[in-house]
Amino acid sequence: GALEIDLSDIDFIMLYGVSGDLPVAFLDELSLNRIVLIVHRRNQPFPYVFQPAPSSDEEDVLTRQILYRVNQIKRVYIAKTLIRARLARMTEWMGIPRTVMQQLAKETSIEGVRVIEAHQTARYWKQYFQKLGQDVTRREQSPVASALDAGSKFLYGVLLRWILFHKMSPCHAYLHEPSSYPSLVYDLMEPYRYIFEEAVRQAAGQGVSDGKKLVAKSLSVLKDNLEVVVYVPATRQYVRRKNLLHGAVLALRAYLIGEAPRLVLPQEGARKGGRPPKAG
Repeated sequence: GALEIDLSDIDFIMLYGVSGDLPVAFLDELSLNRIVLIVHRRNQPFPYVFQPAPSSDEEDVLTRQILYRVNQIKRVYIAKTLIRARLARMTEWMGIPRTVMQQLAKETSIEGVRVIEAHQTARYWKQYFQKLGQDVTRREQSPVASALDAGSKFLYGVLLRWILFHKMSPCHAYLHEPSSYPSLVYDLMEPYRYIFEEAVRQAAGQGVSDGKKLVAKSLSVLKDNLEVVVYVPATRQYVRRKNLLHGAVLALRAYLIGEAPRLVLPQEGARKGGRPPKAG
């Protein structure tokens, strides 16, 4: 088929799961109109990205991203914000002592943040598998572990596309190292891992135990859960859960370019009063 569009109205084009030819003249037109083009397929870890060189009147997000990574204070702040959001979701499965959150707030090193996260995550997985009736650990091969890995890969693809869309590097992260793989994707996935973890729990709770069937069922539940409308107190919006992933990338971008004084990650929750933070 064919699609006619006015390039002056377009910011971004993604060709997903398709094949064919791209005329150089078409790429030239995209460059003139400052349009990013991504060619992507499922299970393709590194999409092709056609991106015009930044002009003087554009926000240089990539430079800010790298400078904030070099700045130890800002880097630790971003890492703590991500892990604080991750721990907040763990409270649905286990108690997080107040002293842990206080320790996280006082931490001044990336290594210290990682130690806190690793200790609480070990407790979390023990509770998670026990409630599923599984006598295994997260690192052991099992149908549940395979389903969790599949859910992680699914969210990975979504976050990767939004990171590229907003002209950031997926390899310059704040919590995860090194920069030889798309570590920023896993940074921003931390607050939202609960989405696929809950999908696997629901699938396993329906009596699906075979490895391939559990993966398929978990992904089906995950896709349905991503379409659920949730409320975001930080921005006072109702959005589909999948938009939280885009919102996380937008939140980081807003913080990097100075639109927001803090990194305000969109998280689902209940309506509450008070003045919302400036999210950018």
